Amino acid sequence: MTTISDLSRDLIGEILSKVPITCVGKLRSTCKRWNASTRERLVGKAGAKQSMGFMMMDYKVCSARINLNGILKDEEGSVVGPISIKPIDKLNEIEISKVFHCDGLLLCATRLLVWNPYLGQTKWIQPKKAYHRLDRYALGYDKNKKSYKILRFVDDQYLPTYLFEFEIYDMNSNLWRALDVTPDWDIEYFRPGLTVKGNTYFFAKQKVIFEEGANEADGDVDDFLVSFDFTKERFGPHLHVPFHSHLHEDTVALSSVGENKLAALYQSEDINAMEIWVTTKIEPHMVSWSKLYFLAVNNMIPLIGASFFIDEEKKLAVVFALDIHGRYKRACITGENGYFKQVDLGEVAVNSDDEDPYCFPVCSYVPSLVHINQGLVLSGKRKER
Repeated sequence: MTTISDLSRDLIGEILSKVPITCVGKLRSTCKRWNASTRERLVGKAGAKQSMGFMMMDYKVCSARINLNGILKDEEGSVVGPISIKPIDKLNEIEISKVFHCDGLLLCATRLLVWNPYLGQTKWIQPKKAYHRLDRYALGYDKNKKSYKILRFVDDQYLPTYLFEFEIYDMNSNLWRALDVTPDWDIEYFRPGLTVKGNTYFFAKQKVIFEEGANEADGDVDDFLVSFDFTKERFGPHLHVPFHSHLHEDTVALSSVGENKLAALYQSEDINAMEIWVTTKIEPHMVSWSKLYFLAVNNMIPLIGASFFIDEEKKLAVVFALDIHGRYKRACITGENGYFKQVDLGEVAVNSDDEDPYCFPVCSYVPSLVHINQGLVLSGKRKER
């Protein structure tokens, strides 16, 4: 009698290619051979080639798969086209507004939950004081201590009371510590940072201090990247970006290419041309860029609330955005030789909190074997101020 362990290597690989990433970890306990196959396919070279990731859409964490060479199907076998976006059932009952990625782990906020989708492990992070709706977060790791850390900060001079807090959480000690930071930059609340090689990079603007009663800047201020080094626990110098954007007018979005490269998308409001740049070198103190000319698009439709996924090997980019009225979601797929395809993703969900309902993609995802502390029950009330 044929058993599961008798299946061929190719057939196992075909089965695994149909299984959602959040379910593959359960197959590891089937037998030793399946355990080894899941590691090879998802953590080794085969996994690195998958066009998949996680993103926020309509206030839910979703898995995203992209396959331009074949047709994606859902669990019932129905064709869903080149892009498949599915909410993560395990997280449906939790209020989550943003999601961040580092080394195969996901950090979910508004409340802080660290999740390893492959192993199915979770860990709640308790705040030192309380959460704030304008909190910004990043997940990275300390190369010396080999520990994961969470950066939390809020710096908003437009509130009735100027709110300014910077702190870091060590997942080994389970402790928060205040950081001494004097920023000469502003990071807009809706711009998430991207973690590359354990350090996080933010798109920032030169800080402008306003006198009481003054209006927000409309001006032409310097823009750049600023890094946070989780080993040294400090922000780095201004890093050059290969374009200059105008506040509240042009579109800028960051993504990562694997674990070692950062990508930047820029669209000028004046001409609607879209260009994508990828780093050739990136460290907390330096960066160099190369333009991906085969992904440049002239006369691109306006990208409202844009974020994007890029696959250098397949030479394609998928840009998620809203229509010009902010009512409908769409994905624009661009590639070599002028390839362009637009996919309708439905109407935008409306939330009374008036927060961005659309998406913060987490670029490409390669599953991790990093163990978090024993998983906790996904429950509890959120404390926010």
